[in-house]
Amino acid sequence: MNDRSRFSRQRRSLIRGAAMAFSSLALGVSPALARSSDALIKIMVGFPPGGAGDTFARIFANSLREELGNPIVIENKPGAGGMTVALTFLHGPKDGSQLMMATGSTAVSAPISRARPPYNPVTDFQWIGLLSNAPFVIAVNPNLPVTDLKGLVAYAKAHPNKLSYGHAGLGTTVHLAAELFKSMAGIDVADIAYNGSAGAIVATLAGDVQFVVETSGTLMPYQKSGKLRIITTMGEVRERNLPDVPTSREAGYDLLAGTANLLAAPLGTPHDVIEPISLAVGRVMARPAVQAQLLQMGIEPVLKSSPAQAQAFVAAEVARWTPLVKKLGIAL
Repeated sequence: MNDRSRFSRQRRSLIRGAAMAFSSLALGVSPALARSSDALIKIMVGFPPGGAGDTFARIFANSLREELGNPIVIENKPGAGGMTVALTFLHGPKDGSQLMMATGSTAVSAPISRARPPYNPVTDFQWIGLLSNAPFVIAVNPNLPVTDLKGLVAYAKAHPNKLSYGHAGLGTTVHLAAELFKSMAGIDVADIAYNGSAGAIVATLAGDVQFVVETSGTLMPYQKSGKLRIITTMGEVRERNLPDVPTSREAGYDLLAGTANLLAAPLGTPHDVIEPISLAVGRVMARPAVQAQLLQMGIEPVLKSSPAQAQAFVAAEVARWTPLVKKLGIAL
């Protein structure tokens, strides 16, 4: 091939490339959407495998993979009560290739529990949707001679400084919920932080701590086997999977606490990238099979959500829990 032919070929290639770029701009297609429809999507989770947030993310990802047609992988980045994943995610690519499955800890409790919050959960992320809510329960080691919440309070008062509970990390939603319970009940119980729910559950099973605050779905296998005893739920009504377990309100404590699962993209991700993901999320949560799986786990699916609704939810939760954090003097 002579120089003239080579130059002509390069010129035609450049013209075609420029024409394609111009067409994309004219049609309002962002460069982010130019990636292949089979490109890998990574969903980042702030806790290790085995907890409720991780389990939910894997159920969700399986269906989202079918809706979008993209391969999807889960990447666990535990630490700092769910904040490690958020800090990693803040400056992620804005092309839809990287999403974050946030729990209530990542989205609300962990940052507001810090004396110097490293990020603002309301304004620093592009929230795509609120996917689920799950009330917390309290479960005790069966060797502890209590069968209900009033019994736990009475035992703790009769044995000051003798009990401890395990939780998924300082500043997590389970930590704040347990501290709220301690404050309401007027009991002195030590808190032991673990790197995720699995460690706290194992410690409770072993009797290293006497109780744990978690979701019912995570603890249900241990409840059924008799290895743990669920004594109360922090929901507004009794859970359908635990009809014989009273709410904390029934025991005289106005405890309403739980966690949520939300999907986020990095701030600044274009609307054209967010919209198809948001629509796919709606289709996933409308699937009866997904709903059945979640309800079995004690998780209430949110069937209709939007970026605006998710943003409003995070803002409302921050406003609800911040005064409690200040009242309890939590400043990690």
